[in-house]
Amino acid sequence: MKNIFYSFLFFLLFSFNFSLSTEIIINEDEWPCKINHLKPPKQSDYWPGKNILLNLDWKKDADVKELVNYITNHANSIDQGKKEINKFSEKFSDKAIREIKFDLVFSGIFQEMSLYLSLAKHGVFQFITRIKLLEKELIKQNLKDKKLEKRSIGRSKKGWILEIADDSEEEAEFQCNRMDFLERKAKTLTKQLINNL
Repeated sequence: MKNIFYSFLFFLLFSFNFSLSTEIIINEDEWPCKINHLKPPKQSDYWPGKNILLNLDWKKDADVKELVNYITNHANSIDQGKKEINKFSEKFSDKAIREIKFDLVFSGIFQEMSLYLSLAKHGVFQFITRIKLLEKELIKQNLKDKKLEKRSIGRSKKGWILEIADDSEEEAEFQCNRMDFLERKAKTLTKQLINNL
């Protein structure tokens, strides 16, 4: 058990030292996704004129928490979310109470979807960073413009590096598409709240 712990500790320290020694700056022109995803979302992006206190109060209301967890769940579609919002809205005939509940729902949607967006964004940063590291490795090995040298395993180092770069670009593209979907889902669910007021 101690060996596993020490191995894990060594890995953490190695990763930390490696990240400190390698400074990589990502410019806007290198960002493969929509530029607006570089910045954290704002309430006004989703509900213009809405300015509510974003806290965890939505989790204290059992009905709101259940709704938010359902409609923001990756497994549930946008259409399913819209239907659940409609059903939730029908529970409250008093408009003032409905507005209070919807403020909580919006707070939950905004916070949950912002979290998912930040995770996807982090994924893109990771893969851009990996590509930059691989480019540095190509330059370091002076292989960028040289003829590929076949190794005993039948692959060149350059070929192996470029294969990793291709995989990284595909993953970054996936995360970009994911951010677009998450943004669309959050905006559509918020619009459904507004329509039910």
